[in-house]
Amino acid sequence: MIKAILFDLGDTIIKEEGVTDEQMTRTNLEKVPHIDEVLKQLKGKYKLAVVTNTSTSGEDRIRLALRIIGLEDYFDAVVTSVDIGHEKPEEEIYCEALKRIRVKPTDAVMIGNRIKTDVLGANKLGIISVQLKWNDRYPEEAASLLEQPDYVISSFTQLPRILQDIEHNKKRIRSDISASKQKR
Repeated sequence: MIKAILFDLGDTIIKEEGVTDEQMTRTNLEKVPHIDEVLKQLKGKYKLAVVTNTSTSGEDRIRLALRIIGLEDYFDAVVTSVDIGHEKPEEEIYCEALKRIRVKPTDAVMIGNRIKTDVLGANKLGIISVQLKWNDRYPEEAASLLEQPDYVISSFTQLPRILQDIEHNKKRIRSDISASKQKR
């Protein structure tokens, strides 16, 4: 069962174009399309966390940026590479986020726009990976099976359906395992 969803920040929650860490608290930050409506659907059903690589911004600055755009209250945890001392795709940053929200990797989904960080890091830990490709800023391709996202979406509006599919597939796999154990 999916218990948590981890989100990258840049070009996953906040439009990244032209935004540096130093500008993270400016008032003209823009949200990625449809993030509001989807977060409303997910809050309460899943634990939500931000897992982001930053060069100077810590949790306090990222929370302020989320507050400025009206999204801070959706997130149960915010984990930055500056605070942890490890960047995605290193497992430590993911493990810290999962520890804070008390969820196992196999019960989480990671959503991000970058294959080399978001997808690879999630896949290495057994977290289901969803690549969000709502723009053409990162045209990278998977160079190995470990970099292959489990799902690719072009809009957040597709995420609820993907989560339903994941839940359905997990239930089916559990059912198949139970049936095979009963035959023994």
